[in-house]
Amino acid sequence: MRFTIFLIFIGSILSAQNHLNDFNLSGKVKHLESATYLFSDNSKTNPSGFLDSEMYDAIQLNFDRKGNLIQRENYLDYQGKLGLFDRTIYQFNFINQIEKQETTLVQNGEEPRKISQRKKFYYIQNQLVRIDEFNSGRTSDQFWVTNLVYDGGRLKKKEFWMDDEIFSVTEFENRLTKIISEKTFHNDGKLGRIINYNYGENANLILKSIKSGNEKTEESFEYRKNFLLSKTIKENDKVVLKTDFDENGLPVEVQKFNYKTQSFDLYRFKFEYDLHNNWINCVILENETPKFITKRRITYY
Repeated sequence: MRFTIFLIFIGSILSAQNHLNDFNLSGKVKHLESATYLFSDNSKTNPSGFLDSEMYDAIQLNFDRKGNLIQRENYLDYQGKLGLFDRTIYQFNFINQIEKQETTLVQNGEEPRKISQRKKFYYIQNQLVRIDEFNSGRTSDQFWVTNLVYDGGRLKKKEFWMDDEIFSVTEFENRLTKIISEKTFHNDGKLGRIINYNYGENANLILKSIKSGNEKTEESFEYRKNFLLSKTIKENDKVVLKTDFDENGLPVEVQKFNYKTQSFDLYRFKFEYDLHNNWINCVILENETPKFITKRRITYY
Protein backbone atom coordinates (compact mmCIF):
# COMPACT_ATOMS: atom_id res chain seq x y z
CA MET A 1 0.00 0.00 0.00
CA ARG A 2 1.32 3.45 -0.91
CA PHE A 3 0.71 6.22 1.61
CA THR A 4 2.55 9.14 3.17
CA ILE A 5 1.28 11.16 6.11
CA PHE A 6 2.30 14.78 6.64
CA LEU A 7 1.38 15.90 10.17
CA ILE A 8 1.10 19.66 10.61
CA PHE A 9 0.26 20.82 14.11
CA ILE A 10 -1.10 24.23 13.14
CA GLY A 11 -2.18 24.83 9.58
CA SER A 12 -4.17 27.61 8.08
CA ILE A 13 -7.56 27.21 9.71
CA LEU A 14 -9.50 28.89 6.96
CA SER A 15 -7.92 27.01 4.05
CA ALA A 16 -9.82 23.74 4.42
CA GLN A 17 -11.55 22.43 1.32
CA ASN A 18 -15.24 22.26 2.14
CA HIS A 19 -17.07 24.02 -0.70
CA LEU A 20 -17.52 23.61 -4.44
CA ASN A 21 -15.29 26.61 -5.16
CA ASP A 22 -12.40 24.99 -3.30
CA PHE A 23 -12.42 22.20 -5.88
CA ASN A 24 -12.82 24.50 -8.94
CA LEU A 25 -16.33 23.14 -9.48
CA SER A 26 -19.24 25.09 -10.95
CA GLY A 27 -22.95 24.38 -11.19
CA LYS A 28 -25.09 22.35 -8.80
CA VAL A 29 -22.70 19.44 -8.27
CA LYS A 30 -24.10 16.56 -6.22
CA HIS A 31 -21.40 13.90 -6.48
CA LEU A 32 -17.87 13.61 -7.86
CA GLU A 33 -15.79 10.48 -8.40
CA SER A 34 -12.17 10.90 -9.45
CA ALA A 35 -9.44 8.32 -10.04
CA THR A 36 -5.92 8.68 -11.41
CA TYR A 37 -4.28 5.99 -13.54
CA LEU A 38 -0.93 5.44 -15.17
CA PHE A 39 -1.31 6.54 -18.78
CA SER A 40 0.61 3.47 -19.94
CA ASP A 41 -1.75 1.14 -18.05
CA ASN A 42 -5.29 2.46 -17.53
CA SER A 43 -6.05 -0.42 -15.16
CA LYS A 44 -3.44 0.63 -12.59
CA THR A 45 -4.24 3.55 -10.29
CA ASN A 46 -1.45 5.78 -9.01
CA PRO A 47 -1.38 9.16 -7.22
CA SER A 48 0.05 11.84 -9.51
CA GLY A 49 0.79 14.47 -6.88
CA PHE A 50 -1.53 16.90 -8.67
CA LEU A 51 -5.22 17.83 -8.86
CA ASP A 52 -7.48 15.29 -7.12
CA SER A 53 -4.69 12.76 -6.55
CA GLU A 54 -2.03 14.48 -4.49
CA MET A 55 -2.04 11.69 -1.90
CA TYR A 56 -4.71 9.23 -2.97
CA ASP A 57 -5.42 7.01 -5.97
CA ALA A 58 -9.07 8.06 -5.99
CA ILE A 59 -11.54 10.26 -4.12
CA GLN A 60 -15.31 10.63 -3.91
CA LEU A 61 -17.05 13.85 -2.86
CA ASN A 62 -20.70 14.53 -1.97
CA PHE A 63 -22.14 18.07 -1.82
CA ASP A 64 -25.44 19.43 -0.55
CA ARG A 65 -27.63 21.80 -2.58
CA LYS A 66 -25.83 24.81 -1.08
CA GLY A 67 -22.48 23.61 -2.40
CA ASN A 68 -21.12 22.45 0.96
CA LEU A 69 -18.96 19.32 1.07
CA ILE A 70 -20.83 16.83 3.27
CA GLN A 71 -18.79 13.68 2.69
CA ARG A 72 -15.35 12.79 1.38
CA GLU A 73 -13.93 9.32 0.78
CA ASN A 74 -10.26 8.63 0.04
CA TYR A 75 -9.15 5.46 -1.75
CA LEU A 76 -5.77 3.74 -1.99
CA ASP A 77 -4.38 0.78 -3.91
CA TYR A 78 -4.62 -2.45 -1.93
CA GLN A 79 -2.87 -5.25 -3.84
CA GLY A 80 -4.00 -3.96 -7.19
CA LYS A 81 -7.55 -2.95 -6.24
CA LEU A 82 -9.00 0.29 -4.94
CA GLY A 83 -10.02 0.15 -1.30
CA LEU A 84 -11.55 2.76 1.00
CA PHE A 85 -8.90 4.27 3.26
CA ASP A 86 -11.03 6.75 5.21
CA ARG A 87 -14.35 8.62 5.17
CA THR A 88 -15.03 12.14 6.50
CA ILE A 89 -18.49 13.51 7.27
CA TYR A 90 -19.00 17.31 7.43
CA GLN A 91 -21.84 19.25 9.08
CA PHE A 92 -22.70 22.92 8.53
CA ASN A 93 -24.91 25.49 10.25
CA PHE A 94 -27.71 27.46 8.61
CA ILE A 95 -25.30 30.08 7.24
CA ASN A 96 -23.00 27.44 5.74
CA GLN A 97 -20.26 27.60 8.37
CA ILE A 98 -18.68 24.27 9.15
CA GLU A 99 -19.63 23.04 12.63
CA LYS A 100 -18.32 19.49 12.78
CA GLN A 101 -16.25 16.99 10.85
CA GLU A 102 -15.54 13.38 11.71
CA THR A 103 -13.14 11.00 9.99
CA THR A 104 -13.47 7.24 10.20
CA LEU A 105 -10.37 5.20 9.39
CA VAL A 106 -11.42 2.14 7.35
CA GLN A 107 -8.18 0.90 5.71
CA ASN A 108 -10.01 -1.46 3.38
CA GLY A 109 -11.21 -3.45 6.37
CA GLU A 110 -7.71 -4.74 7.07
CA GLU A 111 -7.82 -3.30 10.60
CA PRO A 112 -10.75 -2.47 12.89
CA ARG A 113 -12.35 0.78 11.79
CA LYS A 114 -12.22 3.65 14.25
CA ILE A 115 -12.76 7.40 14.55
CA SER A 116 -9.33 8.81 13.72
CA GLN A 117 -10.23 12.50 13.93
CA ARG A 118 -13.10 14.63 15.17
CA LYS A 119 -13.33 18.43 14.93
CA LYS A 120 -15.91 20.84 16.34
CA PHE A 121 -16.06 24.52 15.40
CA TYR A 122 -17.53 27.29 17.58
CA TYR A 123 -18.62 30.78 16.52
CA ILE A 124 -19.56 34.04 18.23
CA GLN A 125 -21.30 36.61 16.03
CA ASN A 126 -20.33 34.54 12.98
CA GLN A 127 -16.62 34.61 13.86
CA LEU A 128 -14.76 31.37 14.42
CA VAL A 129 -13.50 31.48 18.02
CA ARG A 130 -12.59 27.90 18.90
CA ILE A 131 -11.78 24.53 17.35
CA ASP A 132 -11.74 21.32 19.38
CA GLU A 133 -9.83 18.49 17.70
CA PHE A 134 -9.52 14.86 18.77
CA ASN A 135 -6.91 12.68 17.05
CA SER A 136 -6.49 8.96 17.56
CA GLY A 137 -3.13 7.47 16.62
CA ARG A 138 -1.80 3.92 16.70
CA THR A 139 -0.41 4.17 20.22
CA SER A 140 -2.02 7.24 21.79
CA ASP A 141 -4.84 9.76 21.53
CA GLN A 142 -4.50 13.54 21.64
CA PHE A 143 -6.94 16.36 22.24
CA TRP A 144 -6.13 19.77 20.77
CA VAL A 145 -7.89 23.11 21.22
CA THR A 146 -7.36 26.23 19.12
CA ASN A 147 -8.66 29.53 20.51
CA LEU A 148 -8.91 32.56 18.23
CA VAL A 149 -8.91 36.11 19.64
CA TYR A 150 -10.12 39.13 17.67
CA ASP A 151 -9.74 42.89 18.03
CA GLY A 152 -12.23 45.04 16.16
CA GLY A 153 -13.19 42.08 13.98
CA ARG A 154 -9.58 41.31 13.04
CA LEU A 155 -7.77 38.14 14.03
CA LYS A 156 -5.26 39.13 16.71
CA LYS A 157 -4.07 35.92 18.34
CA LYS A 158 -4.36 32.15 18.02
CA GLU A 159 -3.65 29.88 20.99
CA PHE A 160 -2.96 26.22 20.36
CA TRP A 161 -3.49 23.88 23.31
CA MET A 162 -2.42 20.25 23.40
CA ASP A 163 -3.61 17.99 26.22
CA ASP A 164 -4.59 20.96 28.46
CA GLU A 165 -1.30 22.82 28.01
CA ILE A 166 -0.47 25.69 25.67
CA PHE A 167 1.72 24.36 22.88
CA SER A 168 2.14 27.61 20.97
CA VAL A 169 0.71 31.10 20.48
CA THR A 170 0.52 32.90 17.14
CA GLU A 171 0.23 36.69 17.07
CA PHE A 172 -1.13 38.49 13.99
CA GLU A 173 -0.47 41.99 12.69
CA ASN A 174 -3.16 43.51 10.51
CA ARG A 175 -3.35 46.41 8.09
CA LEU A 176 -6.86 47.39 7.07
CA THR A 177 -8.54 44.05 6.26
CA LYS A 178 -5.36 42.07 5.58
CA ILE A 179 -3.02 40.08 7.80
CA ILE A 180 0.50 41.31 7.06
CA SER A 181 2.46 39.14 9.49
CA GLU A 182 2.16 36.31 11.98
CA LYS A 183 4.64 35.18 14.61
CA THR A 184 4.44 31.89 16.47
CA PHE A 185 5.93 31.50 19.94
CA HIS A 186 6.46 28.11 21.59
CA ASN A 187 5.45 27.41 25.16
CA ASP A 188 9.04 28.07 26.28
CA GLY A 189 8.74 31.64 24.95
CA LYS A 190 11.07 31.08 22.01
CA LEU A 191 10.14 32.50 18.63
CA GLY A 192 9.23 29.86 16.07
CA ARG A 193 7.79 30.46 12.63
CA ILE A 194 7.45 33.95 11.15
CA ILE A 195 5.22 34.63 8.14
CA ASN A 196 5.08 37.95 6.27
CA TYR A 197 2.51 38.84 3.59
CA ASN A 198 2.94 41.50 0.91
CA TYR A 199 0.07 42.72 -1.27
CA GLY A 200 -0.07 44.45 -4.64
CA GLU A 201 -2.80 45.97 -6.78
CA ASN A 202 -6.40 45.17 -5.80
CA ALA A 203 -5.07 43.77 -2.52
CA ASN A 204 -3.81 40.62 -4.26
CA LEU A 205 -1.20 38.63 -2.33
CA ILE A 206 2.09 38.89 -4.23
CA LEU A 207 4.59 37.49 -1.71
CA LYS A 208 4.39 35.18 1.28
CA SER A 209 7.63 34.68 3.21
CA ILE A 210 7.99 31.93 5.81
CA LYS A 211 10.98 31.62 8.12
CA SER A 212 11.50 28.90 10.71
CA GLY A 213 14.97 28.53 12.21
CA ASN A 214 17.44 28.32 9.33
CA GLU A 215 14.74 27.37 6.83
CA LYS A 216 13.17 30.02 4.60
CA THR A 217 10.38 29.60 2.07
CA GLU A 218 9.00 32.23 -0.30
CA GLU A 219 5.81 31.99 -2.34
CA SER A 220 5.39 34.66 -5.01
CA PHE A 221 2.29 35.27 -7.14
CA GLU A 222 1.64 36.99 -10.46
CA TYR A 223 -1.76 38.17 -11.72
CA ARG A 224 -3.53 39.45 -14.79
CA LYS A 225 -6.82 41.29 -14.23
CA ASN A 226 -7.13 39.67 -10.78
CA PHE A 227 -6.64 36.18 -12.26
CA LEU A 228 -3.72 34.25 -10.78
CA LEU A 229 -1.22 33.60 -13.56
CA SER A 230 1.59 31.87 -11.72
CA LYS A 231 2.92 30.82 -8.33
CA THR A 232 6.62 30.30 -7.60
CA ILE A 233 8.01 28.60 -4.50
CA LYS A 234 11.58 29.12 -3.31
CA GLU A 235 13.27 27.19 -0.53
CA ASN A 236 16.33 28.92 0.92
CA ASP A 237 16.43 31.23 -2.15
CA LYS A 238 16.29 28.33 -4.62
CA VAL A 239 13.28 27.86 -6.91
CA VAL A 240 11.76 24.40 -6.36
CA LEU A 241 8.33 24.78 -7.94
CA LYS A 242 6.63 27.05 -10.46
CA THR A 243 3.02 26.65 -11.56
CA ASP A 244 1.24 28.51 -14.37
CA PHE A 245 -2.56 28.68 -14.23
CA ASP A 246 -5.39 29.30 -16.67
CA GLU A 247 -8.29 31.69 -15.93
CA ASN A 248 -10.20 28.85 -14.25
CA GLY A 249 -7.43 28.49 -11.66
CA LEU A 250 -6.29 25.15 -13.07
CA PRO A 251 -2.62 24.34 -13.70
CA VAL A 252 -1.39 24.59 -17.27
CA GLU A 253 2.27 23.89 -16.65
CA VAL A 254 4.35 22.92 -13.60
CA GLN A 255 8.12 23.03 -13.28
CA LYS A 256 9.15 20.91 -10.30
CA PHE A 257 12.69 20.49 -9.05
CA ASN A 258 13.87 16.89 -8.97
CA TYR A 259 16.38 16.42 -6.15
CA LYS A 260 17.62 13.12 -7.59
CA THR A 261 18.55 14.53 -11.01
CA GLN A 262 19.19 18.07 -9.72
CA SER A 263 17.08 19.42 -12.59
CA PHE A 264 13.49 20.45 -13.24
CA ASP A 265 10.78 18.10 -14.42
CA LEU A 266 8.14 19.68 -16.65
CA TYR A 267 4.48 18.74 -16.27
CA ARG A 268 1.74 19.83 -18.68
CA PHE A 269 -2.00 19.40 -18.22
CA LYS A 270 -4.57 18.75 -20.94
CA PHE A 271 -8.18 19.04 -19.74
CA GLU A 272 -11.47 17.89 -21.20
CA TYR A 273 -14.63 19.65 -19.95
CA ASP A 274 -18.32 18.85 -19.61
CA LEU A 275 -21.26 21.14 -20.46
CA HIS A 276 -21.04 22.76 -16.99
CA ASN A 277 -17.42 23.81 -17.65
CA ASN A 278 -16.09 21.31 -15.10
CA TRP A 279 -13.15 19.22 -16.19
CA ILE A 280 -13.84 15.49 -16.44
CA ASN A 281 -10.57 14.14 -17.85
CA CYS A 282 -6.99 15.33 -17.57
CA VAL A 283 -3.86 13.91 -19.16
CA ILE A 284 -0.68 14.87 -17.30
CA LEU A 285 2.52 14.87 -19.34
CA GLU A 286 5.89 14.51 -17.63
CA ASN A 287 8.74 15.91 -19.72
CA GLU A 288 6.43 15.78 -22.78
CA THR A 289 5.52 12.11 -22.23
CA PRO A 290 1.98 11.22 -21.05
CA LYS A 291 2.39 9.94 -17.47
CA PHE A 292 -1.01 10.03 -15.74
CA ILE A 293 -4.66 10.34 -16.63
CA THR A 294 -7.28 11.49 -14.13
CA LYS A 295 -10.87 10.55 -14.88
CA ARG A 296 -13.85 12.20 -13.24
CA ARG A 297 -17.53 11.35 -13.13
CA ILE A 298 -19.77 14.21 -11.97
CA THR A 299 -23.49 14.14 -11.25
CA TYR A 300 -25.64 17.22 -10.69
CA TYR A 301 -28.82 18.15 -8.83
